[in-house]
Amino acid sequence: MESNRKKDPELADFLRNSIQKSGLTYEKVAEQLNISVRTVGYYCSGERKPGQKTLLRFVRTMNIQAKDIPF
Repeated sequence: MESNRKKDPELADFLRNSIQKSGLTYEKVAEQLNISVRTVGYYCSGERKPGQKTLLRFVRTMNIQAKDIPF
């Protein structure tokens, strides 16, 4: 059965790399974003895309500068 969810590998790479560079665990990121660890994993694997509000909270949590966002 094929999923209707949109996938974005570039976004997934960005999220995964940002977390790795921060030194935080998926658990800590999930806690700070008030989402489940499984959801963080889905975002980082590209299986799901975060909503705009979650993505904005992620960028703020990771202290990412606008110039560093690749999209």
